[in-house]
Amino acid sequence: MTNRLLRRAALLVPVAALAACSDLTGGDGGTAAGLSIEDASGNQVVTVSAAGVSGSLTVNQGSQRDYDIVLRAANGGVVVPTATETVRVTVVNSGVASWTGNEAGTLRGNQRGSTTMRVDLISAGTAVYTSPSIPIQVN
Repeated sequence: MTNRLLRRAALLVPVAALAACSDLTGGDGGTAAGLSIEDASGNQVVTVSAAGVSGSLTVNQGSQRDYDIVLRAANGGVVVPTATETVRVTVVNSGVASWTGNEAGTLRGNQRGSTTMRVDLISAGTAVYTSPSIPIQVN
């Protein structure tokens, strides 16, 4: 009986893995059309879609906060960068805030004020997706 259960479990693991990945490339072939940014607790704090940017990132001066950038397809599905793609984050005024990391990164508040950041998905040296400006507030 134990052997039969193990054989069935071995058959179910690939099926479960495929089911778990069904949302990874989005419904339109994995083309990034927006993004969301989540804090360390998994709360969505910024949403970027065709309608624009909703929310902002905040951090205190002299502090840092971890965030995850999740690229999204037009249908809201998750887009996972391929092995040849990278996520680049550019903060406009690095005197106010700085970002270290890629899609999983840390925002540091350098001095009080506001700035913005942009997220690019880079493939073969070319930006295939560029977000609009995302507001950052350092308190």
